[in-house]
Amino acid sequence: VAELQQLWVQEAVDATVKNLERENIWKMQGLMFRCRAGCCEDSQASMRQVYQCTERCHEPLAQAQALVTSELEKFQDRLLPLPGLWSSGV
Repeated sequence: VAELQQLWVQEAVDATVKNLERENIWKMQGLMFRCRAGCCEDSQASMRQVYQCTERCHEPLAQAQALVTSELEKFQDRLLPLPGLWSSGV
């Protein structure tokens, strides 16, 4: 029974993460890459300015990824008390 529960939970988590990636993260990655390309088009900018610009472009994606990771860790922590649920190293 615990193995079936583990499989069901893992499949649900995987589907949710894939949906988040497809619907949100990939779009954010596209925006980040376009933003970073725009940083490089300013021929008057110094290397430091270009670097700072590209870092600003990356911030929203990094924050979103950190949030997803944090929420998944919290979710897993809530499930840990269930015997055998994460015994396979998930």
